[in-house]
Order: sequence, then structure tokens, then C-alpha cells
Amino acid sequence: MAKEYTVGGSSFLDNLGKIYAIYTGGFFGFVILLAVLEQMGVPNKFIGYGFVFLTLAVYAVIGILSRTSEVGEYYVAGRTVPSFYNGMATGADWMSGASFVGMAGTLFLLGYDGLAFVLGWTGGYVLVAILIAPFLRKFGAYTVPDFFSERFGGNFARMLAVIVLICCSFTYVTAQIFATGIIASRFLDMDFTVAVYVGLLGILLCSMLGGMKAVTWTQVAQYIVLIVAYLMPVVILSAKKYGIPIPQLTYGQAIQEITNLENQMAAKGLIATSKDAAGNLVAAKPHIKPFTTYDPLNYFALILCLMVDALLHHPLGA
Repeated sequence: MAKEYTVGGSSFLDNLGKIYAIYTGGFFGFVILLAVLEQMGVPNKFIGYGFVFLTLAVYAVIGILSRTSEVGEYYVAGRTVPSFYNGMATGADWMSGASFVGMAGTLFLLGYDGLAFVLGWTGGYVLVAILIAPFLRKFGAYTVPDFFSERFGGNFARMLAVIVLICCSFTYVTAQIFATGIIASRFLDMDFTVAVYVGLLGILLCSMLGGMKAVTWTQVAQYIVLIVAYLMPVVILSAKKYGIPIPQLTYGQAIQEITNLENQMAAKGLIATSKDAAGNLVAAKPHIKPFTTYDPLNYFALILCLMVDALLHHPLGA
């Protein structure tokens, strides 16, 4: 059985709620402190440094505390992670640098058609959960290459699985590292190359010593940071614009306003236009109109391909 490290005399797993509640409270307190410092005139550059380096330090500490030499804990976190926290870690894995930066740009440029990327990558997790994960767990293998080696015999099948892993993961990892460099260079005023190495160092500290055990508990902490980063801006905008701090209830109004703004820009000749059924000038590619970039066949084919890609590279790297 995997040995559990203890916090305050009892097992870490027994105190998960308390530990992450304290962490969440501390994070909100830190955000409020940064807001106060901003009001006091502290340059945004230093506020950015403080936010990034403190969060990286927290992740690194979790990674170091989670260090292990046990194979089961390194590859599958000892199979002791509660489902709720496993879901948080999976969510943080989805809300990665490539998703955080890429999805915003994709939806801005493609509008409705950009949802194909959201549906495809998210659907891939569903395929992993249904088609791969349960059977790997029952089989007792840690990775798909392990399964292939046992199922088909010898190392040739294992090698083929590893090659597929590298081919599927390389593009995604490149995008992740590139996003790390963009974010750090933009907000921390770093050279892009230096920012990439700083990001890689943080990844090593968070994952190499503790493997999946460290990655899981780090991603739970990351989930809290990311969900706040996702929700706080839209909550504030929704409250200021519509008086309702629940953006999910105001999306319809926001989309209608986007459509009106598009029509106004079309009338002024600021964007490419076409005529609607009534003969009025409208945007040639309205933000909410489907299939302006891809036809329906290509749209759903893209979703399928992205689902299969996620199915391949996530379990192979598990």
C-alpha cells in the first residue's frame, strides 16, 4: 500500500478539505493584497512578479513535499485521489496555457466555429474516461505502452506506443511552452527565451520529484487559481454592465450587443459585409453565425479528430 505523508498528525487525505480551504483563503487574501498595493501606486510590473513567483513557489513546494520513490505513487498517485479532487486536477489540465490563451483567440477569430476546438478537446476526456482509463486500472498497467507490452508481448509494441505518444504530444507540449513564454514575457517583461526556461524550471519542480502524485495535488491548487482567473473578470464585467454578477445569465444580452455592434460596424464599412434577406448590410461573418469558416462536415470532422488526439496523448502520457 502506498504510504501517505501526514499533516498535523493525521493523513493528508483526511484533511484535504481543510488544507485546500486554507489555501483558497490565502490565495484570495493575496489577491486582495495585490489590489491594495496597486491602489497604493506599486508598479504593475512588480505586482505581476509577485503574483507569478508566489504561485510558482506554492506549486514547487507541493511538488517537493509530494516527492516519492514508489512506482505506484509516481505514475498513478497511489490510486488514492478522491474523485472530486481528481476532477479538479483534470479540469486544471484542460485549462492549460494553450487552452487559456488559444481558446480566447480562437473564439474571437472564429466565433461559433471556434467551439469545435472546445468540444473536441473536452470530448477527448470523455473518451479517455470511458474507453481507456477503466480498463487500464483493471489491468493494473500504469501507461498504455505497459498495456501494449503485456497484451502483445515484447518491447516492439511498447516502442510503437511510445512513438505514438511522442508524435501526439510534441505539438501540444510545444504550444504549452510557447504559451508560457508569451504570458511570462508579456506580463513580467522578460525575454521570451528566459521566460520559457523559467516555465520549464517550474514544471520540473512541480512534477519530476513526485510524478503523478505531485502533478495531481499541484493541479488541484492550479485549478483554484485558474477558475478564479476565468470567472473573476466576467463576473465583474457582468455586474458592472448588467447589474447581475452571474455571467451565465447575461450571455444572451452580451451576444445581442455583439451582433448590434457588428451591424453598426458593417453600416460604417469598417468590416467585410453582406446583405441579409431584407437587403440590410450585415457582417459577412457574424460572430454567432455557425459554419462561416467550416462547413458542417468539416466542423464535426474537426471535433472528431480533436477527440481522438486527446484520447491518444492523454492516456499515453498518464
